[in-house]
Amino acid sequence: MNILPVNAWLRLFRPWNAAIAAAAVWVGWACLGTRPLGPPEWQLALWGSIAMFLLVAAGNADNDAVDAETDRVNRPRRPIVSGAVSRGAARAAAFALYAAGILAAWIGTPVHGMLAAAMAGLLLAYNRSLKGTPVAGNLVIALLCALAVWFTEFPLPPRGALAAATFAFLATFARELVKDAEDVTGDRAAGLRTLAVVSGTPTARKLAFASTVVLLALLPAPMLMGYGWPYAAVAALLAGPALAPLLGELAKPDANFARAQKLLKLLMLAGMVALWAGTLGR
Repeated sequence: MNILPVNAWLRLFRPWNAAIAAAAVWVGWACLGTRPLGPPEWQLALWGSIAMFLLVAAGNADNDAVDAETDRVNRPRRPIVSGAVSRGAARAAAFALYAAGILAAWIGTPVHGMLAAAMAGLLLAYNRSLKGTPVAGNLVIALLCALAVWFTEFPLPPRGALAAATFAFLATFARELVKDAEDVTGDRAAGLRTLAVVSGTPTARKLAFASTVVLLALLPAPMLMGYGWPYAAVAALLAGPALAPLLGELAKPDANFARAQKLLKLLMLAGMVALWAGTLGR
């Protein structure tokens, strides 16, 4: 079945994932309270959310351009593999979006522009080498997600956004390990040395489980940091139902990694909503 060009580009950029990164900036902004940051905080959040959206879209397109051979096994319906978008066009679009993301952050402040440039550099390094190394690539993506939450508070230490950044790091780290476990066949064929390839999917699954357990143990922490009862209520209503089946799935030797991925994404969204709600009671 032919793919409409617009749909192909949307599938290449994966705007839903980019929108989550943009929303993470606003969650970090909401967690700041009244802490003075110099420039108007909402302006930094606005330009930061635009920058994160563009950088994630760029990273997705760049990743597909670099990983076309791997995707022939793992994700044969991706736009480049299916022939809907050429590798050269995807690469050109990626670099244009990298530049646009850095510019958007620079409009916020030059310091944030340099942060966005460093994040773009990490994405480039991840797509070309770090993705195929045990744990290192997973840590890089988790760090990038935490930096999106920290963006508005940067370069000050992440105090207001500490809980949100920590949760983003742990959930993303677990999700990246699960993705590697799901993609182990194609990654092995492409010569990538992810943790799932080097040590086996059970090891990746157990580390993802451990990261999720740590996240569960830290869920009450925001209550000690002044977050109000709405945080606890929303976390119980939204995060709880995602955590229980997620831990159950990751505890199984024959875990369904595709399902675990979806549950982790739901957990990340639930966590952002809970933290945002919690700021209303601070």
